[in-house]
Amino acid sequence: MLHSLEQFTRKYVEFNSTELFTLASLFTSISFNENDIVIKKNQQVSYIYFLDSGVLKSYIENNNNIYNIKFYFNPIFFSDIDALLKRKESTRNFVTVKESNVFMANFEDIIRLNEKSEKHKCFFEMIFEDDYMFN
Repeated sequence: MLHSLEQFTRKYVEFNSTELFTLASLFTSISFNENDIVIKKNQQVSYIYFLDSGVLKSYIENNNNIYNIKFYFNPIFFSDIDALLKRKESTRNFVTVKESNVFMANFEDIIRLNEKSEKHKCFFEMIFEDDYMFN
């Protein structure tokens, strides 16, 4: 994870090794098979995710039809950011398209890190504003 996390974060800020390790230490690894649900519609969202390998998509269902919202390719952060920030249930499903390795961190831990580190706070503010990841 460290290599892909460093590769990804470098687009926004330059973390030193301690700062990068501090960020990485908040995440837990989970392996998913193809078509596994990472976030389920109507699930309370309390995590932010980092796609280390694989591909996933988010979609909504309406009248038994599936509408793809977005495809995510590693490395990238993702979550249902609206549900996360408003402490609501997810409005869509996030499902792996192929085997994927995902890291997840509790959003409250991210908030605590941001309170201690201006650089981490700046990083998360930038990625939350990045429409590509969270819309």
